[in-house]
Amino acid sequence: MNTTLNRDTDSAVELHRILTACLTRRYGLVELAASAMADEIVLEIRREVGGGEIYVPCPNRNQRNSEIVREYNGTNVPDLAKKYNLSERHIMRIVSVTPCR
Repeated sequence: MNTTLNRDTDSAVELHRILTACLTRRYGLVELAASAMADEIVLEIRREVGGGEIYVPCPNRNQRNSEIVREYNGTNVPDLAKKYNLSERHIMRIVSVTPCR
């Protein structure tokens, strides 16, 4: 039982960290303000979901792949891999099989 509690606590901490980082990056909030807003968002998610699990689907792969192909210039594979959180090998697979538009 203690393992589940730790996993749940770790998940809540990770969600808060992700929200804080997103709010800071997206809206230019200082970390303290972003953290306070993340607290409120997490509280609302807890009220809405009530302890259930949430599945967050990955973005539309076709759209993501099209964006990668458009941005690919032959030398920016490491940058694309970092931006899209994919391996360099996966980026190369995408640019070699996705038709150009």
